[in-house]
Order: sequence, then structure tokens, then C-alpha cells
Amino acid sequence: MFIRVLKTTIKYAKTYFKVSTLVVITGLIYSLGGVIRLDAVGQSEVDDFIQRATFEYEETRQLTYGEEIRRYYTVSRETFELDDPRNVFTDDSRITLGKTGDIFVTRQSPYPSVPIVHQWISFFFGGHAAILDSNNKLYEATGLGSSDTTIPEVILHPGDEPHDYGVTTAYSSNYWLNPYRRSENDPSYPYYGRYNRNEFMTLRVKNTTEAMRDGAVDFARRTYTGERLYNYTFFLDMKYKFYCTDLISRAYQDVLTPQDRQKAYSEALNDRFITSVNDLIISEDTYISSYVYIEGNVVNIYYLENIES
Repeated sequence: MFIRVLKTTIKYAKTYFKVSTLVVITGLIYSLGGVIRLDAVGQSEVDDFIQRATFEYEETRQLTYGEEIRRYYTVSRETFELDDPRNVFTDDSRITLGKTGDIFVTRQSPYPSVPIVHQWISFFFGGHAAILDSNNKLYEATGLGSSDTTIPEVILHPGDEPHDYGVTTAYSSNYWLNPYRRSENDPSYPYYGRYNRNEFMTLRVKNTTEAMRDGAVDFARRTYTGERLYNYTFFLDMKYKFYCTDLISRAYQDVLTPQDRQKAYSEALNDRFITSVNDLIISEDTYISSYVYIEGNVVNIYYLENIES
């Protein structure tokens, strides 16, 4: 009797293991297929933006370490892009990009010197996202804290209690076109040069008023003043913790979605479970306002044409 029960148990255990394995593999394949689709659509959005561009002019800037060549390309505005007449650059000097509420994104991970990890993050999630305020500064959820902070410590912390971890929402200058962002001693210098990344873009959210954009920025500001922690688990413990793209999605959810319909897993600017950089790019509620590609000392800047006087 005992032997028969044991054999039956082992048989069902094997069946359960096989079924569970099949479900996991199917889920991974489905997820991979979705990511591949997102990446293709996201790249298509970028390609379309570039193809609409016309070379405008080139200028050379003298920097402490040499020359920087900036090439400007104007992109014609079409349909919804005309609804927001603001220019793309911060001011007439064209040194920095962005206006209040603009979203900076890059698909390149912050770990280019780490094989596999870099490719995995870049492809599945994207590299980083931040939102710009009216002072030309960025709010961003960062997971790069002090060296004595460990990931398990942050994961186990409830998020709404005092802490001294350096993995909170950050507030920093607009560094995306800063040619002094990295030194030659930086591990990422061989890959990205002196810039934060050598490829990035800015996004704008459709059908938003000035008050709504200010509201989204204010949401991000509150996570900064509240010292909210970085969310290393991504899909868990989201009440007081944020990852970079999640912060952007939830900031705009705060002004786009009625309070009683808001979720921890924000669907604003996102149609999937975890918000990735590609989700923000291909969202029906966003559009590209500028795209930058840097090669050596040449900075190629594609931007929506100015229509303000």
C-alpha cells in the first residue's frame, strides 16, 4: 500500500514539475516576444523621427579638452505635435534640451562594461528615465547609492521610515548634453565618452496643460522630499518605492487618471505590467520631441522645429 501511494505521489510530482516548467518556459517565450515587439516598434518610432529631419546647420564649440561639433537637424511638426507650441531647447542658447514636464529616456544601460548584464538591461528594460522641472533640473529614481548600501537592505526596508540610504529619488542638473559628465577614469568612458549616454531622446505627453505638466513634476518632487527608495523588485512593494520609468509613469498617472482609478502598477504611458523605456517611447500618449546621437566629438541633435517666435 505504502509503495503504491509513494509511486502515485512521485508520478504526480513529476507531472506537476513538467507542467510548471512548461508554463514558465511559455511565459518566458511570451515575454521575450513582447519585448522584441516593443524594441522593434520603439526603433521604428526613432527611425521615422530621423527620416523627417532636414539638416539645419553645424557649429563648433571649444571645450577644455578639445572641440565639440554640434549638428542640428529640424524635424517637421505634424498633427498632435503642433498642439504644444513650446520649443524643444531650454533657451535660445541651445546648450541644453527640454522644457517643464519633458521626459528624458535612454535605452542604454548604465553598465556598458558588464557583458550580458548590459545587453539584458538595455534590451528588456532600457537604461534610464528622468523628468525635467521648470528650473532645468531633473527628478529621477536612481539605484546607484553609496557603496555601503546593499540591495537586500533596501528591499527589506518599508520605504516610509527614516533611512540613510543613497538610493532615493534624486534631484540634479540637466546633464544629458553635458560634455563633462564623465572623466576618462570612468569605467563607462570607453563606451559613452564624456557624455551620460551617446544616444537618448526626449518625450512629451500629448494633450497636457501647463498645470498638468507642473503636477507631474510636483509628484516627482514629493518622492524626492519624501526620500522614497529605489524599487529593486520592480513589481513588488510599490507604495513607497520607485524605479526610474515607474516614477515617470506614476507622475503622469497622478494628473492623467482620476484618483479612484490610479494603480500602483501604473498604466499611464504604459500598456504592460512593468514600465520599460520602450513602453514610454511607444505609448499612444507620448511622442518624440528630440533625439540625440553622439559619435566621437560629433553631437547630432534632431529636434522638432521651432514654431514659437
